Amino acid sequence: MSKLIAYLMMGILLIFVACESTDDDVEGTTGTLVIQAFDAPFQGDVEHIYLNIIQVSVHKANADTADTTAGWIILSEVDTTIDFLELVNGQIATLIEENLETGQYSQLRLLLGDSSAIVVDGESHELKVPSGSQSGVKLNLGFSIEENEIAEIYLDFDASRSIKNHPKQDRYTLRPTFKVFKSVLSGTISGLVSDSDGAALEDIVIQAVSGGDTTSTLTSESGHYQFILVGGTYDLSAAGYELESDTSYAAVELVAESQLTRYDFTMN
Repeated sequence: MSKLIAYLMMGILLIFVACESTDDDVEGTTGTLVIQAFDAPFQGDVEHIYLNIIQVSVHKANADTADTTAGWIILSEVDTTIDFLELVNGQIATLIEENLETGQYSQLRLLLGDSSAIVVDGESHELKVPSGSQSGVKLNLGFSIEENEIAEIYLDFDASRSIKNHPKQDRYTLRPTFKVFKSVLSGTISGLVSDSDGAALEDIVIQAVSGGDTTSTLTSESGHYQFILVGGTYDLSAAGYELESDTSYAAVELVAESQLTRYDFTMN
């Protein structure tokens, strides 16, 4: 009988240890998701582009696809308005920094409010967003959240593709277009644009072309520009003045997490 009692006590002890171990495994199984936004600038006499975001959510992979609400996790319902014209040449705004359960995720969703606007020549115009406040903007991106680690996602808002002017009706419409990618897969390319006398040139359009995809930015007051791009091969060009023949860049190799500098342009 004493052996039986000993075996029972040992079994209870093993069950207790197993339960304690399971509880420890559950606790702390979160990581951090950081979503940062910036802009591919809008050309023209535009002073501000305010995008009103009222909800940010992510979709858990392998959720029930028959249920349109299954798998969606709301990260923020803070009413946030960002002036995307301020987010050029490496300027970034943090949209989300939240703890999230570990696992695989497949989509981001931005729900837009009614306060988006564009300011042109000092006059503010409402940006109409068709169905934006109902279904939101869904962005496909597979990413994982690992325990106690940070997953950083970039949102590149393409203003020129997103905003359409209807001059006859004196209105603007917004169909938000974003490039979304993991920061660990990206790098930067930067440089200075000046004239032949060495004076900095502002608002020069710089383009980075990879295959059929073109990303644009504008030089700052100091003549500097910077791209945040997914690693790959790019052709760099400048527009606005005649380019001197000795400054052109083809097949620039950008490796993830690298920072390429001194890709300068001299304009006549």
